[in-house]
Amino acid sequence: MNEIAFKKWKEQMISVAKNTKTPICATFELTPRCNLDCKMCYVHNQDSNALRDRELSTETWKRIFDEAYDCGLMFATLTGGECLLRHDFKELYLHLWKKRVYITVFSNGVMLNDDYVEFFRTHKPSKVQISLYGSNEEGYVNVTGHRGFEKAVSAIRNLMAAGITVQVAVTPSSYMKDDYISILRLCKENGFAYKPGEYTLIENRDDREKSDHYLTVDEILSMATEKALLSGPLTPLDCAPPPCGGACTEAPKGLACNAGKVSAVVSWDGRMCLCTALPVSKASVLEVSYAEAWEETKAAAQEILLAAECVGCAYDKICPKCPAMRLDGLYTGHCNPMVCEMTQKMVAAGIKKLPQ
Repeated sequence: MNEIAFKKWKEQMISVAKNTKTPICATFELTPRCNLDCKMCYVHNQDSNALRDRELSTETWKRIFDEAYDCGLMFATLTGGECLLRHDFKELYLHLWKKRVYITVFSNGVMLNDDYVEFFRTHKPSKVQISLYGSNEEGYVNVTGHRGFEKAVSAIRNLMAAGITVQVAVTPSSYMKDDYISILRLCKENGFAYKPGEYTLIENRDDREKSDHYLTVDEILSMATEKALLSGPLTPLDCAPPPCGGACTEAPKGLACNAGKVSAVVSWDGRMCLCTALPVSKASVLEVSYAEAWEETKAAAQEILLAAECVGCAYDKICPKCPAMRLDGLYTGHCNPMVCEMTQKMVAAGIKKLPQ
């Protein structure tokens, strides 16, 4: 099955699973440790023996995988931190792979040496996603605090040469804003499949100061404009954009995305939540079964209030879907005004088009 056919088939499976709220998708954070030091990362811990000792054991992860599989797991994402730091990564990967679970691996690529490339060639994942943080070593160090550009780019090339599906993730922050477009150009020139983000997710799971890495609306607009121009000239709107917001005053309940319908995340310390950007529910799969944790997570998803203003809004279909970005808090029933302003300005600039 080629990549396009696989994507279509996966969407069909998810659509069917939504009817019964079967958890066929899961993300497993195998470790909080990382070999880089990205300031904007939501799992932001350098490699240390103390953290390693607090991680779930190999057998515990296998038990969680087995319970998830019994609940219907078909698609798993292995992430961290940097999941390749786990000494048992291959053992855990193979435990899922032998069950014919479709696996995506999230990595920064720095540790993806020839041995791992050969491992993935022999035991193919559905995809390896590599985050790229700079267009050169200087830019990479500015974001991550470490040199790793050459190793990451080499890993992308070697995986592609081995016939493995690779996607490059590029998510901008204030540390990357001067290099963002150069990274996209590098991907385009080298034939890398890439997934450019427009913003860094607002939700976080620690107490670090977050305002230092967020982009302003105007900074996001500037970067989005440059990104759009890579594909051709823009045609700005020739009239004033419509106002944001619809007439609805009662906020609907329940997430519109897959979280809590077919997917959840299990954190490195065994807590299930809706997704990495929505640390809601936090049922412990160490204290209850995966099935019981899923029931709690499903219920939590239904209590989140969507934004009343988004119902009937002219921008509803083109503004960011992620509730961690769109909502002004998960239980307020109101939208994030920054997102409204950003989307309206993008329409005015011709970056996004209103549906006809």
